[in-house]
Amino acid sequence: METLLRRYLSAVDLVVIAICAIFGARATATAIEAGMASSVPSAKPSTRSATPQAQGPVYSKQVEEILKRNIFCSTCPPILGQPATANETPTIPPLQKTSLPLKLLAVMYAAPPAEKWSLAVIRDNDAKTAGPYGVGSQIREATIDQIDETRVYLDFGGGRREYLELLDEAPPKPGAPPPPPKPVPSADPFSAELDKGIKKTGANTYEVQHSTLDSLLGNMGALARAARIVPETRDGKSIGFRLFSIKPDGPFGKIGLQNGDVVSAINGLEMTSPDKALEVYTKLKTANHLSVGLERNGQKVTMDYTIR
Repeated sequence: METLLRRYLSAVDLVVIAICAIFGARATATAIEAGMASSVPSAKPSTRSATPQAQGPVYSKQVEEILKRNIFCSTCPPILGQPATANETPTIPPLQKTSLPLKLLAVMYAAPPAEKWSLAVIRDNDAKTAGPYGVGSQIREATIDQIDETRVYLDFGGGRREYLELLDEAPPKPGAPPPPPKPVPSADPFSAELDKGIKKTGANTYEVQHSTLDSLLGNMGALARAARIVPETRDGKSIGFRLFSIKPDGPFGKIGLQNGDVVSAINGLEMTSPDKALEVYTKLKTANHLSVGLERNGQKVTMDYTIR
């Protein structure tokens, strides 16, 4: 053992010397660092406030938002715009004259509050038919939703509305001379037909030829101009139609009707609504007898017409 200690004694001395040298070096470095720190003046705190850095736009990390961005420009706004919200008001097309092949021939206008009694005589140029229509009636792909004194408004749904003009005339073709003025008829256009096809057989009875009736119903424009028809209401209820401006040689005068007559029923159908009036019109072409109940000067009168 003694021999072994002697052999390695020198190595133990070297290890002890190395450890002491390391501790000595560290102590010296600490002292030098403390001296240098005491000699440097302390930095005064800066009174200038830190300027906040401008931040760029922050984009969402949702997949849908990422897909809208420009992959070649990270700072550009999204390429795709925002979808229209439910609160946005849909664009409503402007009111314009209808392009349907329809012609407004006459209007029987009833002022409020009896506007539901208003009727319009409209001709379909393609089908070559004409007839009366009330508010709510269907004509081609439109519905009549308003009748004024000179206009009829058509509703196509979705906010689209068009109109028919009573007094509107087709403009002349470019370069064509203006049409000559229409001659003023000297007499009612139906006078000859009425004289030939209507015969009075009693105080309140008449015979009417089918051909004459078909001629009258085929020209609703002239028939509507032969008298002014106004809805009659009493105690807030409709009781029929009152007739005005009847010409003695016109259609209504030839069958014995007079100014001021109130037509209340035809063949037992009370004329209390526009629907009833339209129902009577559809039955006129096939009827063989008409019984018209009316009020004249406060008295009930019945007019009978035999159609042959």
